[in-house]
Amino acid sequence: MKKIVLFSLVFCASMKLSAQNPVTEEFAEKDANHLMLDVYSPTTTPPEGGYPCIMYVFGGGFMEGSRDTENEVKAFRQLAEKGYVVVAIDYRLGLKGVQSAGVSFIKKFEYAVRIAVEDLFSATSYLCKNAERFHINTNQIIISGCSAGAITVLQADCFLQNHHETTQLLPENFRYAGVISFSGAIFSREGKIKYKYGNPAPTLFLHGDIDRLVTYKKIEFANLGLYGSPHIVKRFEKFGYPYYFRSLKNHGHEVAMQYLDNVELMDEFYRTWIKEGKKLQVSESWYDPDYVPTAWGTMKPKDLYKKEKE
Repeated sequence: MKKIVLFSLVFCASMKLSAQNPVTEEFAEKDANHLMLDVYSPTTTPPEGGYPCIMYVFGGGFMEGSRDTENEVKAFRQLAEKGYVVVAIDYRLGLKGVQSAGVSFIKKFEYAVRIAVEDLFSATSYLCKNAERFHINTNQIIISGCSAGAITVLQADCFLQNHHETTQLLPENFRYAGVISFSGAIFSREGKIKYKYGNPAPTLFLHGDIDRLVTYKKIEFANLGLYGSPHIVKRFEKFGYPYYFRSLKNHGHEVAMQYLDNVELMDEFYRTWIKEGKKLQVSESWYDPDYVPTAWGTMKPKDLYKKEKE
């Protein structure tokens, strides 16, 4: 009995430290990739039904990146202190090794987005199966991401509302409570973005208006298109879907690096749009006359593939 009590105390102590030292587990093995996730948990007593959960998908052009970069880890810990279980995941990098954006790039890009979404769905399913152990409220799972990660989370919710075949990886009737996108876009083969069978989750968009790495505008060829935040927001506005869109004037892709800077905004978004369920549609433009875009922020896709080739 003493051994059992001692084990329980040690286990509880380790769980209390998890906001600083995450629990790391493998959620899937795909194409010889061992996909891991880190779970950062609050130190408070779990509420009835569990904590809200924020999943994080890293950026890196679907070529590189990590779930545990320094600034993001700081953000995860701050969010855990505010009462969220934060889960940072791996995913397969479908454009790793790509050296040029040639004719076949569209198919490669579409494949990279698809497998990233598949891995996000697999991680979500893993969390749902282990929700009691991680004290997660499965009705309050929010997906967030930066750059390629933002594309992944926006595409995932779009797939979900269109009954895409990848959604078979999710529990039946599952839907995300919210989406948070730092410099994201959606790829479509059907012209305009459509949500055919359900409403998208309330979504927080942040995007720099001179971003060319993940286009702020849109890139179209026949029915193929990559649609940046303003064009997704137009669809939300037309059909009454709740959203919060912050357009940052004279900012480029560096907005994708501002996850840590927006912890309070993400918390406000959860409390207002999700917890309180307010169906608000908010668009705002931020302008700092002293802001100077960074070299990283003004990059184009071709610059990214030159970097990969080097």
